[in-house]
Amino acid sequence: FCRAILEAGNCTTRISNGIGMMASVDSSFRDECIVQSTASVDMDSVTGEPHDALENAEEKTKDIESGDAVDEACENLSVALAIFLLIVDMVGTGVLSIPNSFATLGWIPAQLTLAACWLISMSAGMLLWRLRYKKYDVHSYPQMFNAIFGKAGLVFARCNTYPLLFLYTSAFSYTQAQAWSSLFSGSSVSLKEWMVIGGFVSLAVLQLRSFKAMALTSIVAIVTIIVPVVISFVVIASMVQDPVAYPVGPRVLFSLYGTSDCVVAAMDMLYAFAGAVVFLEIMGSMKFVKNFPYALVISQTFAYLFYVTAGSVVYGLAGDASWLESPYTDSLRPGAAAIVVDACIVIHASIAIIVTGQVLIYGFQRAAEPFVKRKFLGKDNAPYKVAPLTSNKLAALLWWLLWSFIIMLFATLVNIVIPSFQTFLALISSLIGSQTMLLWPAVLDIRVFAKERKGREHLGTAFSVVLIVLGLASLVLGVLGDIVVIIRE
Repeated sequence: FCRAILEAGNCTTRISNGIGMMASVDSSFRDECIVQSTASVDMDSVTGEPHDALENAEEKTKDIESGDAVDEACENLSVALAIFLLIVDMVGTGVLSIPNSFATLGWIPAQLTLAACWLISMSAGMLLWRLRYKKYDVHSYPQMFNAIFGKAGLVFARCNTYPLLFLYTSAFSYTQAQAWSSLFSGSSVSLKEWMVIGGFVSLAVLQLRSFKAMALTSIVAIVTIIVPVVISFVVIASMVQDPVAYPVGPRVLFSLYGTSDCVVAAMDMLYAFAGAVVFLEIMGSMKFVKNFPYALVISQTFAYLFYVTAGSVVYGLAGDASWLESPYTDSLRPGAAAIVVDACIVIHASIAIIVTGQVLIYGFQRAAEPFVKRKFLGKDNAPYKVAPLTSNKLAALLWWLLWSFIIMLFATLVNIVIPSFQTFLALISSLIGSQTMLLWPAVLDIRVFAKERKGREHLGTAFSVVLIVLGLASLVLGVLGDIVVIIRE
């Protein structure tokens, strides 16, 4: 299969390389796609010192072959499309568990925690935007670490970023299988069989490779998560009218639960905002990177208000009711409304995988494809470049199909072979998610800008230090809380 793809793409390699060279020359005039100019003299992205042209060319060749090179051009996403991508990256089926966090924390701590998570998420996004816009023309965390810390940083970022994205992809696949099973609860199809079916559905959706195609498709994902939430409000309000069958639970200002339960509930809220891991990819796809803060503020505010509304309304209607499960849509009484809710969740879960799945597949492709090509074509024909996501050539589509199939195969097998995989997902997310959302943006900010700041600008460094402290605290407390829950279960 690999040989067939190579033969299909080999005849167009020289032409595509020539077109790519012309595109790269043209893109040098667009400061929104390339922040650091490399016109007549190549400058080091960290020190600002000039490189020897031949040495810099050799380094670029190595980067291309290892998958570390920056894409040749952005996709010219508008602010509106970037907003849709950021929302679908943030708002998923996790919103259906927010009422459970309200029940665990109580009114006041839940509201304060969500507000804090909103501010932290926007702060992390702004720190990454400043690094991307002012210093480095990069499109991912690994590329950012490579620019600042070198190859060691690249390896570290890859070993954390891509496992986290794989976990998210597996979680989306598992959620989709559960939604299919709930929608067809009377069928003889088992949950594992639904996992296989869901894997093929996700594989089909992931063939939308470009960010622009994903942004347009994400509108459907957003609608199909808003609709079930609104319908469930009406259904639960009707259900609590029967206090015998659906008694209302206690509603408290402050938690009645233990510390470990409260920590896990707070971490669930924090990870509901854990979209920073793909912020750089979305920035790199925008027509004007300087407009990313607008997309960031609007998307994060939408997510915050949506979470607050879902948690407040359901907790206000049912309280900490014993019959209310997490996700709370599983508690809806049978009927037409429950069928519509399940159908919407199936559609949402099938599409919501698109952002994290695409970033994961593309990262895997950029690392693996040059290696495979060198194996089949030899080093003499190097460097081997991965086709841009906007390319619709047959070879590019076949390569993408290959890598996306491999990723979804492993994600499906993990969910099938390891029954307790989802139990340990929160634990691993605590270890890595705290880094990508809190620690990394703050550490990178201090590393790059601390020495340049003067006077009141040092408040920025102080704020980054606060984020580091919060990140370490959330990492330690989140891990300990998850371990306690795992032991208890």
